[in-house]
Amino acid sequence: MNLRTRLSRSNGYRELGMFDESILELESVRQEDVWTYEVIKAKYLTYWDAKEFEFAEAMTKALRIYHPNLTEGWLLRAECVYETKGAKKAAEVLIEDEDSLKEQADILFAIGRYLALANEIMRARDYLRRAMKLDKNLRSEFLDDSAFDAVLDSF
Repeated sequence: MNLRTRLSRSNGYRELGMFDESILELESVRQEDVWTYEVIKAKYLTYWDAKEFEFAEAMTKALRIYHPNLTEGWLLRAECVYETKGAKKAAEVLIEDEDSLKEQADILFAIGRYLALANEIMRARDYLRRAMKLDKNLRSEFLDDSAFDAVLDSF
């Protein structure tokens, strides 16, 4: 069976809440497709929807290893950590890799968001300023997200 069919079947099972069947489909892909973005992301989504955040986080590690040019792996890992350990730990996960990601507006923005959720307003402001300096389009997202209400009030 080809990869597209396996991914489609996996997605269907996931949407029906049949998470074990979804993963079994993905475990049946050809060896050369195991580490493709599509397969890793499908596994992540299945584990995420099943609320198996530790397994979802493991898939984010695979994303970071096999697709390091995408910031998505770091952002998804932080979201898993947020679900299991809270906003402060999620921010710390991104901050620990900040040196290599310091020019990535989406990463800086996410750090600012998690710090705002952790009620570390001044630190959040610093990261948000840096993010919006790199990408002006983040301003509207900042204004629309209620997670930033305390930060907005601090200006």
